[in-house]
Amino acid sequence: MTEQQFETLVQRLTERAQRQPLRYRLELLGLAAIGYVYVLVLVVIALAFSIGIAVICLLQPILLVKLLKVVWLPVWFAWSVLSALWIRFDPPQGRELKPAEAPELFAEIARIRAAIPGPAPHHVLITEDFNAAVTEHARLGPLGWWRNYLILGLPMMSALSPDQFRAVLAHEFGHFGAGDSRMTGRIYRMRILWGRLQGQFEQRGGFFFRRFFAWFGPKFNAYSFVMARAQEYAADAASARLVGARPAAEALMLARLGSAYQQQQVWQPLWKRVRDEAQPSVLPNAQLLQAPPRYTEWGEAGSQLDRALKVRTAWSDTHPALVDRLAAIGQAPVLPTESGPSAATVFLGASAERIAREFDERWKADIAEPWRDLHQRRQQEQQELADLDRAAAEQPLECEASYRRASLTELLHDDPADALPQVQQHLERFPDDAGAMFMLGRRLLARDDDAGLDWLTRAMQADAEAIKPGAELAWDYLMKHGREAETEPFVQAWREREALEQQAMAERAQFVATDDYLGHALDEATLDTLRTASRRLRWLGTVWLVRKKVTVFPDRPAWLLLAKPNWLSLIRQATALAELRSTLALDPSITVAVYSSDLKALFKKVRKVDGSLVYRA
Repeated sequence: MTEQQFETLVQRLTERAQRQPLRYRLELLGLAAIGYVYVLVLVVIALAFSIGIAVICLLQPILLVKLLKVVWLPVWFAWSVLSALWIRFDPPQGRELKPAEAPELFAEIARIRAAIPGPAPHHVLITEDFNAAVTEHARLGPLGWWRNYLILGLPMMSALSPDQFRAVLAHEFGHFGAGDSRMTGRIYRMRILWGRLQGQFEQRGGFFFRRFFAWFGPKFNAYSFVMARAQEYAADAASARLVGARPAAEALMLARLGSAYQQQQVWQPLWKRVRDEAQPSVLPNAQLLQAPPRYTEWGEAGSQLDRALKVRTAWSDTHPALVDRLAAIGQAPVLPTESGPSAATVFLGASAERIAREFDERWKADIAEPWRDLHQRRQQEQQELADLDRAAAEQPLECEASYRRASLTELLHDDPADALPQVQQHLERFPDDAGAMFMLGRRLLARDDDAGLDWLTRAMQADAEAIKPGAELAWDYLMKHGREAETEPFVQAWREREALEQQAMAERAQFVATDDYLGHALDEATLDTLRTASRRLRWLGTVWLVRKKVTVFPDRPAWLLLAKPNWLSLIRQATALAELRSTLALDPSITVAVYSSDLKALFKKVRKVDGSLVYRA
């Protein structure tokens, strides 16, 4: 099914769900049932086949040797399907909150549940994420024993007013109250199930499997997509009805803007301190509580909101775009004004500071070593910059040193614009340096100078790797200044580069016997290192390494490493692949495969490539 066909099907199903909701839900459940029946029938057939072979072997022992090689295959097949069906998820993680710790919060939860009937949460968790959610966890996997979780991020509570936070709670309980959460969870598990089964059997299952997966997968995704998106609109409506449309709209906007605000106002200034402090003197969660947000004083607020409003509802995300969600509850996109203490302070009370302190202590312990390492690196960079400044005062620097000086100035100075004169002087002496062009363009746009667009364009022409980041910078700048019409050349350049990268990924996504392969072209020292590491895997018999001949970005090798176990080894594919990667210290870009019957033709092709054999036990 093509993307256009998927969109058409989703649109048709959306209309059906609105006109005939009961019929739509029955069709979705029926489709899910077809999937389960298909899998279970395959399991029964496989087990029956194994039992039949076993009976034949008992009645005719002389056939045992001949059938021994195949009797286990249907058993393995049935076990693979059943293990894929047994999908278990870890319970959500977070700091559990008891009613006695936050009576105001639990009272508010009770008030909302009274207005939106539904199951009570068994657990309320506070996390360090900018998020809020309700979820259900089945402690016995497919057998159920459900527990309900309400998950609240302390950063989000710190970013919202009490009324805005009430709107968030009402939205989440809107899912619970409609009974959507459990059905959504089941559909989510079905998506994962079919992804697993497709990955296990589509390639090696032949025509029969591929035909069923090609029909069922897109159809099921389209039906479940419509349900998930409709639930988001319904939860928004419940929030607006219970708390008020204005707080609900503000909560939707701040869900998009609040994290960016906290990044700029708290996290970025905090990490700048690493230059001068061996350990952090400011703790983030405590700062979030102590400094209620002031969105109207945030210089980026308007442009951030405009950018969020320009995003259109897409078929890749079940959440509708912000502009559509605001329209659905009849509200205009107006930035909220400050409204006193945050929801974290009001609803968590004295526990807010205690929880923030717990999170900060854990954060400080987790980042102690990375912070120390980065501090030492910044100290070394400061010394390096001082040396470069002294050298530049005596005589002009060479290209690499000159560019390094400008980069370090931008990184280390309190005002990154201090690098502007340096990079301009650098380009006067080295006019073809694409990296310097990009830096100059970025710095000029940072001070609202249109000349930065020209420099970015030149960098994108000089270095293909600068196309996407340059186009994104230009797009952000033009959208910030309300010049959407001028973004088209940059959008087109980004799309063309993205298309090339997608083609390159597609070329490297699979390796088959019909592809052309070249020798690995590794030096002897690298081969010796690979062979030494291979000897540590006792099950490993033979290793071949080749490069696939690719047409897109041919200068980027598409490596394929094939491993064949020795004849005594009984291994699992997943375990073997993990061991190969870790033991051989393979780059993530190298594709690895372990011999199996369905790869026989590929192995035969690779063995014929001159010099492909790199190890044999």
